[in-house]
Amino acid sequence: MTDEAEDSGPGGYAAARLRLLTEGARSGPPRRRALAELTDGWLAGLFGAATEGHTGVSLVAVGGYGRGELSPRSDLDLLLLHDGRDDKAVAALADRLWYPVWDLGIDLDHSVRTPQQARKTAGEDLKVHLGLLDARHLAGDLGLTASLRTAVLADWRNQAPKRLPELRDLCAERAERQGELQFLLEPDLKEARGGLRDATALRA
Repeated sequence: MTDEAEDSGPGGYAAARLRLLTEGARSGPPRRRALAELTDGWLAGLFGAATEGHTGVSLVAVGGYGRGELSPRSDLDLLLLHDGRDDKAVAALADRLWYPVWDLGIDLDHSVRTPQQARKTAGEDLKVHLGLLDARHLAGDLGLTASLRTAVLADWRNQAPKRLPELRDLCAERAERQGELQFLLEPDLKEARGGLRDATALRA
């Protein structure tokens, strides 16, 4: 395991993360990308140490983290993808991955699924499907990640007549709840109409 994965001493992930967030040399998109890259390396190190030769499994970033947009207070959106051959080993692997994240006080939005389960959940939950559109491989079985991404994108195209009206309704409901960004004194830059979530929806 690398120093970053161990999170010990000045080379640890927590120390490197703190330096990045306080150095002041970068802000906005460059800092978000740098934080995502730093976190990628740390998680890949954790995964490599935790798998212990286990195959048929991969670690995937989804949602905003999948796009490489990681803000200081962002959740880590992670999918542990597996081929379904050894559920017990995968559950143990998940514990070895998630607990170091929680130990650092970082919010984690995580799931453990086979490709079939991921596609089924995406078909039932629009937000899950949107998150998977930005799936990005972090570690493990690249073929497993690539096959899921290909299938999810194909599902999105095939289901567009159903999904796009659902996306429109989701955006309208959020706008009704949060208001329109340009007319608010203290807008929610992420959730308000015209905010970051709407910008993301335009990419779908």
